[in-house]
Amino acid sequence: MEIYKNQTYANPFPSLEEEWEDYGNGDPYVLRHDGRYYLYVSTKDHRTGIKAWMSDNLVDWRYAGLVTEDPVSTGAYAPEVIYWNGWFYLYTSPAGRGHFVFRSESPTGPFERISENVGMSIDGSVFIDDDGTWLFTHAGSSGIVGVPMNGPADFGVGQTIPGPYLGHWTEGSMIIKRNGTYYMTYTGNHVFSKGYRINYAVSHDSPLGPYTVPVNNPLVISTKPDFYGLGHSSTVLGPDLDSYYLVYHNLTGRSQEGPPVRRMNIDRLVFNGDRMELLGPTNYEQPVPRGPVFADRLDGADIDEALWEAKETAGSGRIISKESTGPIFTAEYNLVPSQARAAALFAYEDANQYGFAEIEPKDNAISLGTVVDGRRQVLAETKIPQDMDWSKLHTIRVERGEDRLRVYLDGMLRLDESADSFGPGKIGYLYEEGEPGLSYTAFSNHASGTSDFDTAKPLPGSIEAVHYLSGEGRGFSVRHPSASSEWRRSDGTAIKLAEDGSYAAALTEKGDWLRYAVNVSESGTYGLDLTVKSGAHPSAIKVLVDDKVAGSYKVDGSDHSGSEPWVKIRVGSLKLEKGFRSLTIQLNSGQTLEWTTMDLERVNEEKFKVEGVLEQASAEDIHGQWVETDGRYAGTADSDAKMYGGSPQWTDYRIRTTVKLGVDPSGQAGVLFRVTNESDFRDQVSDSLMGYFLAVSATKLELYKHNYDSELLQSVKISLEPNELASLSIEAVRGEIRVYAQDGKDPVLTYEDPRAFMQGRVGIRSVHAEQIELGDITVESIAVK
Repeated sequence: MEIYKNQTYANPFPSLEEEWEDYGNGDPYVLRHDGRYYLYVSTKDHRTGIKAWMSDNLVDWRYAGLVTEDPVSTGAYAPEVIYWNGWFYLYTSPAGRGHFVFRSESPTGPFERISENVGMSIDGSVFIDDDGTWLFTHAGSSGIVGVPMNGPADFGVGQTIPGPYLGHWTEGSMIIKRNGTYYMTYTGNHVFSKGYRINYAVSHDSPLGPYTVPVNNPLVISTKPDFYGLGHSSTVLGPDLDSYYLVYHNLTGRSQEGPPVRRMNIDRLVFNGDRMELLGPTNYEQPVPRGPVFADRLDGADIDEALWEAKETAGSGRIISKESTGPIFTAEYNLVPSQARAAALFAYEDANQYGFAEIEPKDNAISLGTVVDGRRQVLAETKIPQDMDWSKLHTIRVERGEDRLRVYLDGMLRLDESADSFGPGKIGYLYEEGEPGLSYTAFSNHASGTSDFDTAKPLPGSIEAVHYLSGEGRGFSVRHPSASSEWRRSDGTAIKLAEDGSYAAALTEKGDWLRYAVNVSESGTYGLDLTVKSGAHPSAIKVLVDDKVAGSYKVDGSDHSGSEPWVKIRVGSLKLEKGFRSLTIQLNSGQTLEWTTMDLERVNEEKFKVEGVLEQASAEDIHGQWVETDGRYAGTADSDAKMYGGSPQWTDYRIRTTVKLGVDPSGQAGVLFRVTNESDFRDQVSDSLMGYFLAVSATKLELYKHNYDSELLQSVKISLEPNELASLSIEAVRGEIRVYAQDGKDPVLTYEDPRAFMQGRVGIRSVHAEQIELGDITVESIAVK
């Protein structure tokens, strides 16, 4: 684990040089171009100009100046910059009053305005698809709006995109395309809310959707006192050419003018099929983003002979790296072809054995091929959009994954062929009929997300089962390798595609194991949850931390056979010490264990009993209008009121309270439990929490699950005498919820949640209720073997 400790950084980022004073870095957008990063942020209200910073590694930033001082840039919201065909295009919504388009030949400006106000709501973002079509997305009250484009400043008619909607105002969208899948991130609901959050949605058909919203949303949320209001993100490729990072802001304190100051954060994204996961959000030390194995800039006067071998003749030449890739690699080439036939070389053994991706400016085409024993063969070729200007800088990206070799031009996937013809080797350039301009050139020994396997997973957090460390004996050990694995096939581990488009891993023989790198944020006890196959027979596992046994557990999915194919099970707890650790799951029985994710959260397993929880609530835990009478609490008809208490680390417990209905009750009031990430703000969804709500009305008990939305889980009829106190008891144990009423011995409501919230605070809620009073709460821990 020492490799992870060498260089670290921590969120939020400290103040940047020349940032807007008393304002911070809101709505951060990062552009990667020619091996460097460029950061643009919103402009402080009533100030003119847009500022930018530069970095080589996503961590160390230096001020690049004002990229424009056009008067219309006053209070410029959420500027974003894309590169296309030699030009950088900047889009921003000054003070939220429509959008303007700017253009420059440099990412640091000066940008000149090339449009009048083109209208539309805030937070414009541009996506260019593989076929060269453009799409503009922006914020909306009913979800993200997509606007087809006919060019950098030519906008069509917008339409709300099906799927990406946060129940209220939704903003801050961005689309990336990875392995043929569109991923959109988006934010809501109000920038000054502690519950500002980021979701993501997935589409296989089109950047205009329809999108599906995976169950592991929100992607980013935290309402902790020292880390809250996380939102408005951009996604950018990492320095290693394979990883992705999410750049977003958080809120802190208050400026002299009133609103909170915003600070920038950067966390790692990882992918498992359709599922995207943020390794975070973190506000403690993380490893700095890794760079490529090999990188150099060839735009200087001389070639570094320690890195390259060069051979030039009149009108032609060859430049070859002295270092070779591994069998899996990503290589990037930045060049200005002009009129030269320029080929990016890879899998290079010698002048008679190599692979190439060649640009032919005269034919406006790019081809993929091999030279074997001196014989050249073109395997695939595709035409390029006719308006391509070859006198400008362009980027070729070659990904050699486990099965496929993909060639991208300026971020667009142009060729996708079998990887069988291409092995490891050196990289470089071959050119004829002229000399191209060359720039940043690099490779890493990762492709198609293989870097996700070795990155340290922060805890608390979620770990994808298939993201074990690379290397037999290092990341995995299986006695009889699988011949039918659907991912990471060369490892021989048993991996299958799950129903949601992600992958699940299985251990099939006693003694087999998978190992993960983790970064534990603080020492303590962590609840251990595995999401396993519903109905699966019991199996046994050992968990090793730093190769020492930390615990043995039974994993039993046999009691869960509902409609959901997977169920989340609390298998136990383990103690972890702060720092970078290895965590190993070893099968300790002959019964197969198949799982998708492993979640570890801080828990308090000490025995406790707390009476008068609401009486101890702080002012920050009381939201809306409450009336207290003789120890009972009632809301008002015009208020959705909430009150919280207890610890977010409480896990299995029993809640006792009382409820009293009047003669003509209306609305709903009841108990909140297992609540985390609660917030309160006028301009956001009303169900602004993650947890459960047992609602009492005139004739029913209703169990809801809130995840900044509302899902009715179960409803039962109940008859309570008017003006009489009735007891109410809730038991939340593992994934099961049991509700008892009027001192009954048998539960009136039982529910097993396959995707349960396993711990959290308690409280009460009154949703526009009248004549429903709730007593104070007593909470007592329930010991579970």
